[in-house]
Amino acid sequence: KNKMNINFRKFRESDREDYLRMANSFYSPPAVLHEPDEAVFIANFNEALKPDGRLIAYIVEADGKTAGFGFSTLKFETEVGGTTLWLEELYLEPEYRGCGIGGSYFEFVKSEFGGKVKRIRLEVGPENVGAIRLYERNGFDFLNYRQMIIDY
Repeated sequence: KNKMNINFRKFRESDREDYLRMANSFYSPPAVLHEPDEAVFIANFNEALKPDGRLIAYIVEADGKTAGFGFSTLKFETEVGGTTLWLEELYLEPEYRGCGIGGSYFEFVKSEFGGKVKRIRLEVGPENVGAIRLYERNGFDFLNYRQMIIDY
């Protein structure tokens, strides 16, 4: 079969509608424990558009069509004595899953940030078996941590 032309580019204002639709899909139960919050999605999108914002946001394009998005942030981690790139979210539309785009995204991220960060880190739920396989194929290993939070 023909190989897709895959592109990763920064968010633009014209991506708002596509992003809000994809974010609602990404955060729909049972994938999360609570209903999606449109205000959070709007805040994320607005941060993604800031040239000096803390959110590094890419639209994933396949053959010129929006296929998904990826969010990352940078954080200093004392555990590694340097900066960690947190892969916050990677969403691909269902019709683009299993096409090699996820692997291409990780290659892109490694080429953009390799040598600039000490670690690339992500979270995954134990039920997300397909994502775990993708992450392991791309060199990720599990940390034996349980995270705890306080939300305000």
